[in-house]
Order: sequence, then C-alpha cells, then structure tokens
Amino acid sequence: LIPLTFHEKIFIKIVYTISFNLGEKMEFILVSFKNFKYAKTRLRNDLSDSLTEEIATKMLENVLTEVSKSMEADKKFLLTNDEKAIQMGTSKNLEIMRETKQINESSSIDKACKILISKGAKGVLRIPADLPLIESKDIDRLILIGKSDKKSILVPSESQTGTNAFYRTPPDVVDSCFGENSLKKHINLLDKRKAKYEVIKMKSFETDIDCIEDLIRIRSSNKKTRIIQYLKNINL
Repeated sequence: LIPLTFHEKIFIKIVYTISFNLGEKMEFILVSFKNFKYAKTRLRNDLSDSLTEEIATKMLENVLTEVSKSMEADKKFLLTNDEKAIQMGTSKNLEIMRETKQINESSSIDKACKILISKGAKGVLRIPADLPLIESKDIDRLILIGKSDKKSILVPSESQTGTNAFYRTPPDVVDSCFGENSLKKHINLLDKRKAKYEVIKMKSFETDIDCIEDLIRIRSSNKKTRIIQYLKNINL
C-alpha cells in the first residue's frame, strides 16, 4: 500500500468532518424514571410499599418493552439514578443516562435534552414510566408526525391538564414545565416562541396510574399489556 501524503490526509479529514456535520439528525426517545423507593407515593396510602414497588416495576417494564420495539426512534434512552431501573433498561437495549443529582423532573429532562442534542438529536420524545396502555405503534406515530411536519407534539393526560408525552423539535425549543397544569404552561411557552406544534389526544398515552382508583379502572381494560394482565391477578 502506498502511504498517504500529508495533504491527502488533511483532505480526507476535511471531507469526513463535513460529512459528519451534514449528517442526518436523529430521533430519540427519553424515558424518565426517578427511583423505586419513592415511586407512586399516592398508591402507598392504600397499598404496601412492597406491592407499590412491584406495580411500579411492572409499569416500567411495560413502557421499556414498548419503547424497545420502536422503529422510528434512532436511539432510546432511560434517564434515572436507580440501579434496578438501570438493569431493566440495559436488558431492553436502552442507553442509560445516569443522574447524579435530581432537582425536579423538568430540570432533569431539560439537562438530558441538551446532552442528546450534542449526540445528534433532532427531536426527542419524552415518555413517563407509568403508562399501562402504551404501544410501540403509537410511539412511532407521534415521532413520525413530529418529524414529517417538523413540529412539536403534546399528548394531554386524561384530565387534559397534564402532559403525558412531549415530542420536542428541536429538543430545546422550550423549557419543561412538568407538574400541575403542565399542558397549558407548555402551550403558552410554545406560543410565545411562535413554535410549530400540535396537541394530539391518544388513549394509550393519556392513561397513567397515580392512585388505587386508577388501578381498579385500568385493569378492566381489554388490552393485553403485561401490567394489565398482572393487575387482573392481584387483590387490591
């Protein structure tokens, strides 16, 4: 083999750099989960700590399973500082974003999105860990709509006040305001930025679990997700 000259090496490096910088940006999924020890505090008012943590485990497993099936996401990430959750995410081939400090969910999500931008993210779909009806086909539908129309997507909670899924493009288009009345707060921020967005109601995303009444209602569903099958077989 004939060795490359100095100028040939420089030329190849420039071409590689340009190709990398012009490369297609990617679509990411970000699942956020704090930890099992303090998960679902409202459920603990009616259920034992061990049963609550078992239910939280089944819910996270269900979400991670459906996320892992996504065909539209180029990469999938789990944001957490919980060792058990990290093992679960790794087993589903999600990349782990390990938190060293948790202030609140919004700040954690925003910090993670900045890191994902540096990894090439064009859009990031944030999904919580407590959606018992979630399906991969609906995950892909949200990503496809967002990236095709180049707009952010908000999926309201069942009460139409919370934000149960948020696809942002670019990932830092607005700051996160998760918590009480988050949907209205996110819409106000997007309007202020004159950003393109759409609110889409989706049954599989709007249903989450916060209290025992949610568990009782959801286990009557005809869907055959793991968490629903599990709930049908336990006494509440």
